[in-house]
Amino acid sequence: MDVKIYEFMMGASAFVITVLGFMLATTILPKDGLEKLRKARNILVPSYFVLALLSLVCCFTGYDRCIEPASTLFVASFQALLFTMSMLVFIRPGEVRWSTVFRQAGAITVAGIALFISLFCFTDYYLWFFYTGIAAYIIQLIIYTRKFTLAYYKTVQEVEDYYDEDEESRLTWVKTGFYSALAIGVMAISVLFFPILYKFFVPLYVLYYSFMVMWFVNYYRRMKFAIPVIADAPLEVKVYTNPTETDFGETDKSVKEDKEEPETIFLTKEQLLKERLQKYIDEKEYCEKDIPSSIVVDSFGMSQSFFRQYMKDSYGMDFRPWRKELRLREASRLFAENPGYTIEEVCELVGYNNSGNFNRDFKKMMGMTPKNYCKQIYLKDTNAELKASVNFNKNSRWG
Repeated sequence: MDVKIYEFMMGASAFVITVLGFMLATTILPKDGLEKLRKARNILVPSYFVLALLSLVCCFTGYDRCIEPASTLFVASFQALLFTMSMLVFIRPGEVRWSTVFRQAGAITVAGIALFISLFCFTDYYLWFFYTGIAAYIIQLIIYTRKFTLAYYKTVQEVEDYYDEDEESRLTWVKTGFYSALAIGVMAISVLFFPILYKFFVPLYVLYYSFMVMWFVNYYRRMKFAIPVIADAPLEVKVYTNPTETDFGETDKSVKEDKEEPETIFLTKEQLLKERLQKYIDEKEYCEKDIPSSIVVDSFGMSQSFFRQYMKDSYGMDFRPWRKELRLREASRLFAENPGYTIEEVCELVGYNNSGNFNRDFKKMMGMTPKNYCKQIYLKDTNAELKASVNFNKNSRWG
């Protein structure tokens, strides 16, 4: 490998990673539910500066064909640990135990020290240590990949259960981030045997460090919808109040003192729920996004069993499909009354987070895609205008 190119890349990467380290250190994260994310950030920041320092040292010492493979393997193992744990903290902070992380970091450090001792003191055994280290690194990547995959799909399932919608599209960036890191980690193995690949490897891992900073900066905005699920953060919802009804359908003292018959109480609750649902419809609260159905039901002040029975008797369906139907009917109205609206705009206005889910549900209910529905409305309006124009011409000619 050309020494000048190597020195330039190491010096440039040292500068960029130092800047990124300062950016990451000054990132302000909200307090609620993100304690482990802040701890992950605090662990990553020193690693940025250590890597920058190592790159700077390499810049001044130049490329050494004996030392560089060992240091690359050592740094790659640490990167795999840090980035995997950071991506896990993004989706399942409760499953990341820092005692385990520090133990693994200690094991990598001991293995790295043993590798360098063999390089300088027991050269006859160095290759044995080196290839054993590569095998251990490959096993490390396999274990981390399995751990992340299981955690990712578990989180997707929990978030979808919480919102009763397909939410994987909003979590895909986490999966993409992990597998990008994995690809760079696999490339590190190739660099050990083909040093010419350094000219591609160094820019790639610097780019990944940049993305990691961006993800930390934008984490709350991207993942605010999932924090109530993964970090036990409370979600604010609108709660209806009524002087005759308290939590879970229990009547207050004035109602109890009247000693109403059970049937009368049932009818009172039924009427109250009917009014609340009508208000929910009138104010179009079904268009609010990221509000799970269970929280909406609780906000009505009725027990889950009473609410389910009422929905079945009155609408013949559960709350979730009922709310979805309201959203889609509102979407059809918006398309008809606002021809200039795009599908993405209507999707957002009616409470959908993903246009793919919106297109699928709309087609299932209306028998056609939103695009075809808009075309049909356009053709209908055009035909109506043509018909009106013909009638006007006839009246003008014969009138």
